[in-house]
Amino acid sequence: MVKKTLISILGLIIISCFTANVFAEGLSPQLCKDKVITATKLIAAEGEAAFAKIKDPEGEFRFAGGQGYIWIQDLNPTMIMHPIKPSLDGKDLSTLQDKNGVLFFIAFNEIAEENAAGGWVGYLWPKPGAKEVSPKVSFVKLVEYNGKEYVAGSGMYDVTSADIKKQFPKDAVYED
Repeated sequence: MVKKTLISILGLIIISCFTANVFAEGLSPQLCKDKVITATKLIAAEGEAAFAKIKDPEGEFRFAGGQGYIWIQDLNPTMIMHPIKPSLDGKDLSTLQDKNGVLFFIAFNEIAEENAAGGWVGYLWPKPGAKEVSPKVSFVKLVEYNGKEYVAGSGMYDVTSADIKKQFPKDAVYED
């Protein structure tokens, strides 16, 4: 009897884990883009009050099992809010560049300012805990509230600008 109960409980645990994985949203360029657009609408409506919601580790802007998130920068470019690396908050990122010399925070601002619908920037950056760089692409969009302009962004690894051009042929993609 005890053995049957333990087997039943173990079975339920396995089914629960499988079901959670099946229904969890996977990180994708489309999901990054959708979340940035939703975040910019929230910022346009609420201003800086939206930042706490965007930063909330349990909120809708931490997605794909925690792999996806939204950061906010200004046009200087200074990091306003980074939910994964709060040590970046308040830092001037204008000189931060990838292995190929792309000043990607400058590029984020350029593509966002030039395209009302937002755009993509591809660059090389190490994955968390890695030393070697990997391709990364981020979608960014400009938003204004009360005369202040912000750029919201979200990105993912192992996707290139060429991949984005195929998936989103009408979207702006930064060319260095």
